[in-house]
Amino acid sequence: MTQPDAVGSAEVGRPPESIAVVLASAGRPQLLGDVIEGLGRQTRQDFTLVVSTPDEASLPATPLPPGAVLVHDRGLAAQRNAGLAAVPHATHVFCFDDDAVVRADFIEQAMLFFDAHPHVVALTGRVLLDGAAAEEVPADVAAAELAASAATPGTGTWTPSRTLYGCNFAFRPPAVGGEVFDARLPLYSWLEDHDFARRLMRKGTLAIVDDCVIVHRGVKSGGRTAHVRLGYSQVMNPAYLHHKGSFPLWLTVHETVFRCGKNVVRSVVGQETQWRRERLRGNVRAARDVLRGRFTPERILDIPA
Repeated sequence: MTQPDAVGSAEVGRPPESIAVVLASAGRPQLLGDVIEGLGRQTRQDFTLVVSTPDEASLPATPLPPGAVLVHDRGLAAQRNAGLAAVPHATHVFCFDDDAVVRADFIEQAMLFFDAHPHVVALTGRVLLDGAAAEEVPADVAAAELAASAATPGTGTWTPSRTLYGCNFAFRPPAVGGEVFDARLPLYSWLEDHDFARRLMRKGTLAIVDDCVIVHRGVKSGGRTAHVRLGYSQVMNPAYLHHKGSFPLWLTVHETVFRCGKNVVRSVVGQETQWRRERLRGNVRAARDVLRGRFTPERILDIPA
């Protein structure tokens, strides 16, 4: 892991609360620039912004804000770990995807919630629209939905959770005993957020907080387009996480069967047949490795992109 390049100088005499926002992005400089610009409108600005990319080409054209920290690594889990290493004294860390549109009071509401619920070690927000589950959400639609939601008074409601949605979550590093993301899950690190959440559940309560609001645009560019690789991860990663003790068997079966079944059906009929067949090839390749007792999520690096 490379050392961070400090864009701004470190503060002297850290306050009791030290907030960091970690953004991990690869090959999507425009989206990264958009989320950084949006974070500049947060009602709380007392956070350290950490930008983690694999290379300079992934950075936006505009300079990073004053005081931001830049780190480099490759793969979502590794990039988030590089970001955490850059802010070792943070008491609260927020992680957002580069295609998340964050309501202006998200950090403020999350910090109020953490203060009021000391037993909660991590939270994830309310996703108004999720382009990852349907059609990509245009930027103007995301802005309009967030503006409309801000006009509604907060409810203060929350529910316990077993998951943290990777597009938006926050946690308290001192309360989770130095847990980091599993860097054995390379590239887009399929299920790294779910694995992280399962381990944090052993430390305390996870929460879905209604007053922390975002839109996840679900932009498809620059991401999971190496379908054989992704298909391999869809089978191998749940098996590996079960093997290491993070996932119970029921969750491993659920994560595997649903997606493999979808690939089987849609490889026969529909407009997705070509790339669904590629994912199915990856599924089969991973299944062979698992049956041989090989729990090797890193092997996607040996599969041509």
